[in-house]
Amino acid sequence: MKDKIIYIVVFGLIFLIIGVKTKEYFECDFSLDLGGAATSKRPEHCDAQQKKQEKLMAKKFVDEYHFECKTQEKPELPIETQELYDYAHYHDLHNMWDDKAGVWDSIAHYYRIAAAHGDYRANVRLQYLLEDGKVSSANAIEEIYALNQELAKQLPATAYYKTYGAIDAGMLETEEYGQYAFLRRAAELGSAEAQYELSDVIMRIDDEATFDARLKFSRELDQCSAQNGYWDASLSYGIQMRDKKNYLEALQAFHNATKQGSPQGALRLKDSFEFKSIPVEDRAEIDNLELELDLERSQRYAVIQDYLSTYDYLNPKVPDLDEIVPLPHAKLPEWDGKIAFQRWFEGPSPKQPSDDLVKKLAEAKGLDPKTGLALNKK
Repeated sequence: MKDKIIYIVVFGLIFLIIGVKTKEYFECDFSLDLGGAATSKRPEHCDAQQKKQEKLMAKKFVDEYHFECKTQEKPELPIETQELYDYAHYHDLHNMWDDKAGVWDSIAHYYRIAAAHGDYRANVRLQYLLEDGKVSSANAIEEIYALNQELAKQLPATAYYKTYGAIDAGMLETEEYGQYAFLRRAAELGSAEAQYELSDVIMRIDDEATFDARLKFSRELDQCSAQNGYWDASLSYGIQMRDKKNYLEALQAFHNATKQGSPQGALRLKDSFEFKSIPVEDRAEIDNLELELDLERSQRYAVIQDYLSTYDYLNPKVPDLDEIVPLPHAKLPEWDGKIAFQRWFEGPSPKQPSDDLVKKLAEAKGLDPKTGLALNKK
C-alpha cells in the first residue's frame, strides 16, 4: 500500500502550519492539541515543549499564510451515464435501512461503470459505500484509491479532501499530521467541506497570542465555505451575523443553510418568523432577527425542518426553497407541502438501464458489465 501513496511526498507532506516534518519539531511522543490527546502520560518538559512549538507554529501560520476564497468548478456530467446513476441512486437511498444481502452489490456495477466514464457523483457515492462496507470488494482500499485517483481528474479539491479523511480514519498511512497538508490543499482548491474543517482545525490550536488573527481567518474560511454551499458553514456564519445584529445577512445565511439541507437553518427561521407571537418569558432561547410576524412562513419552514430532520440520513437538499418560501417581502406561492427531493424519493423508480447500454459502456472502459470491475479483476 505504501508504494501506492508515494504521491503524498510529491504533494509535499507538510504539517498544516509550519510546512516542515513534525519529527524535526518534536522529541516527545505526543499529539498536538487539535482535538486529540496523548495516549500515555508524558514528562512535564514534553508538555512545555508542545505549547512552545504550538505558539511558534501559530505565529508562522498567521504571518505567512494567506487564503483566497475559491470555488471548485464541477465539470459537465456525461449524458450517457445518467440512466445508470439515476437508477442506482434511487435504489441505493431506498435501501438505506435495509439489511437484505446483496442490495448494494446489485447496483454497484452501475456506479462503477458511471464513475469510469467520469461521473463524479457515482464516484463519490461508491467510495462511501466501499468505506462503509455496504459494497463488497476483494480489496476495498485499493478500489477506493483508484476511484479517488480518477476523481482527482474531475474534482481535485474533493479528491484531496477525501484523502485527508482516509488518512484521518486510518485507511491510509502518512507521516504524523500529514493529513493536514491534504486538508489545506483541498481548502485552497475550493472544497467547501475542507474550508469549514480547516476553520475548525486552526481554532483548536492552543495559542492565545494569535487568537484574534486566527479567528479572523476562521471567519473568512466559514464565509467562503458558506458561499460554496456547505450548510454547516452557512449556519455558523448566520449565527455570527445574528450576534453582530446584522439581521439581514443572518436571515439570508439561515435561508441558504436550509436550502443546502440544514434542519437547524429551517428551525431558526421557523422560530424567527413566529418570535413576536411567543410569550416574553419563553423567548430566551429563540432567535430574534427583528422580523415581522409571519406564521405562514414559519409553518412552511417547520414542515421543511421536520422533513430534513427525519430523513437526514438521505442527505436531502432544498434547491427549490425560493419557490416554496421566498424571503420577505415576496408573496408566498401555492405549495403542496412537499420539497422536490421528497417528490422524487416518493415517486416511481427511474427505468432500469438496458443490458445493451450497460454492456456498451462497460466494454468501452474494459469492464465486466456484471460487476463493473476490470475484466482481469472479476
